Amino acid sequence: MTIEIRKLPLFPLHTVLFPGSTIPLNIFEDRYKQMINDCREADSMFGVVLIKEGEEVGEPSIPHRVGTVAKITNLREVSGGRIYISALGTERFQITEIEQDTPYLIAAVEVGEPDENPYIPESEMSLIKEAASAHVKHLLSIRGGWVAHARTPSNPVELSYFLAQLLQIDLAKKQDILGNTSCRERLTTCKNHLERANTNLSVQTGLEVKLRFSRH
Repeated sequence: MTIEIRKLPLFPLHTVLFPGSTIPLNIFEDRYKQMINDCREADSMFGVVLIKEGEEVGEPSIPHRVGTVAKITNLREVSGGRIYISALGTERFQITEIEQDTPYLIAAVEVGEPDENPYIPESEMSLIKEAASAHVKHLLSIRGGWVAHARTPSNPVELSYFLAQLLQIDLAKKQDILGNTSCRERLTTCKNHLERANTNLSVQTGLEVKLRFSRH
């Protein structure tokens, strides 16, 4: 386990970002425009954290302790002073101390994956990938698409975060997954959620097919 200590500006949001996923952001508050400009000038990153107490706009909110480092991949300034960015989640981090709260939060954080090389039996990985592939196919089917083989990451750590981002569950449950330091437990949790979702989606898809044919 390689953990790096660093200072990181924080962007508390009502969303959970996972490593490997992207997030679009519409920046309009002065403090966060300054944060983004500071990151751009220093070629540095910022941390996305789920809000524990408070709101995105206004007084500083209280964030959860675990978040994801975000790298700006695209930035566009528009009229009215707004900034539109896309950011890629890169690594998980844990806050050790909030060092500054004005104009925006800056924290001392531990960055790194706590379970870098987990052992996951191949039979277990196959079941997880099978549930993930079925879920992607169901989602595509509902949107009128189709795919023979849904691609998923082969690395267990990357797969755990990919599946967590894919899940349509409440934010508290997503935060619990991000906060779990065991890759195997994250994968098991995601698999259980996927299997329940797949059952519901199968029923939904079946009803839509029946309705489609009943119109002919």
